[in-house]
Amino acid sequence: MEKLLNKAKDIKIIFFDIDDTLRVKDTGFMPASLTHIFEILHQKGILTGIATGRNLCGVVPEIKALHPDFFVTANGAYVIDKSDQVIYKQSLPQKVVLDIVEWLTSSSAEYVVYGADQVVASAWSDTMQSAIEPIYGQLPIDPDYHLTHDIYQMVTMSEHDDQLILPEKLSESVRMVRWHEHSSDIVPLNGSKAVGVSQVLDQLGLSVENVMNFGDGLNDVELFDLGGLSVAMKVSHPKILEMADYITDTVENDGIEKALKALNIL
Repeated sequence: MEKLLNKAKDIKIIFFDIDDTLRVKDTGFMPASLTHIFEILHQKGILTGIATGRNLCGVVPEIKALHPDFFVTANGAYVIDKSDQVIYKQSLPQKVVLDIVEWLTSSSAEYVVYGADQVVASAWSDTMQSAIEPIYGQLPIDPDYHLTHDIYQMVTMSEHDDQLILPEKLSESVRMVRWHEHSSDIVPLNGSKAVGVSQVLDQLGLSVENVMNFGDGLNDVELFDLGGLSVAMKVSHPKILEMADYITDTVENDGIEKALKALNIL
């Protein structure tokens, strides 16, 4: 523990995942302590950021009300600061998007596309509803949205998602990250939350030793691997629990507050 406390002394910015880290995905519950926590961190001069697989429009108002300094969204593909200035953006090549759509259509799977400020579905179904509605509500339907907009991330959607295998030509450009039994994120081969967070660190002139990360899912793997101090929520995926420097309690049991106090940051 002494080693962790020493690492914690160097923390100058903390990034938080949203779902099941700051907020319970299925119910929307957020502990009342979070508002005070973010205020204290700001008073102490520690910057804060959101690092999420969600599109920017999926960052719900109650998260924005915490006034984080940075938003790393779409698994690192679209990054802005609190003044809405774009720090980094990396859309998928249009040819890759077209190939993904062709593959999923031929595989009897639906898809969701992330524009810069909108999330659109190819169709709406019970499967789509069970996975997507808790995060975004019901999405607009437009199977051709990708033809006229830059796409920063795609999401597969099917009852047989665990059987979907990227064609070889696509596996050279993108990878799949499972986040739901019926759905996977499709992100650039080298794209991740870690890429977006690194862009923020570069802008601030900070090193990885100055960053702390809270997360729970497989899209946090690269971020935990980046360095700094990584904290996993109690309900995290086993791989995240294995990678974490520290494991804290659940959202409902004030896991964020407990970890920050245990590490002498609060």
